[in-house]
Amino acid sequence: MATEFHNLQELRHSASLANKVFIQRDYSEGTTCKFQTKFPSELESRIERTLFEDTVKTLNNYYAEAEKIGGQSYLEGCLACSTAYLIFLCMETRYEKVLRKIGKYIQEQNEKIYAPRGLLITDPIERGMRVIEISIYEDRGSSGSTSGSSSVSSSTAR
Repeated sequence: MATEFHNLQELRHSASLANKVFIQRDYSEGTTCKFQTKFPSELESRIERTLFEDTVKTLNNYYAEAEKIGGQSYLEGCLACSTAYLIFLCMETRYEKVLRKIGKYIQEQNEKIYAPRGLLITDPIERGMRVIEISIYEDRGSSGSTSGSSSVSSSTAR
C-alpha cells in the first residue's frame, strides 16, 4: 500500500494541474447528501462513464448510510445528552466511522482507477460537502509546445 500511495504523490509532483471538474450536490430529493451522476464532458477521454458513475453512486450510498437514523444513532444521542457530550471524547460516532470509510474508498479509487488516468478525486469533506472535485493532471514531459498552457489551471463548475 505504501508504494501505491507513493504513486499518488508522484502524480502530484511529476504532473501539472490542467483543469478541475466539480460534481455538484443533487438537491432533487431534499437536503440529503447526494451528488449528481451526470458524466462531465471534460472526463470523456480520461475515464469510462460506467467507472465514474459507479464511483459517484457508491459515494452516494455511503452518505445515505451515514445519514440513516436508527437505534445506534438514537443511543449515541441519549449517551451524548446524559454525559454532557463528553462521551464523544472517547467514542467515535457512526457518522464519523462512515466518513472514515468514505475517505478510504476515495483513496482506493484514486490509487486503482483515477491516478493511472491522470485524475485525482478530492474527498468532499475537504470541500464542505458541497462538491466532488476531480483534478485533471497533464504529464509535464509529454506536453511539448503546449507546456505553457498546461500549467494554467482553470475550473469548470457543473
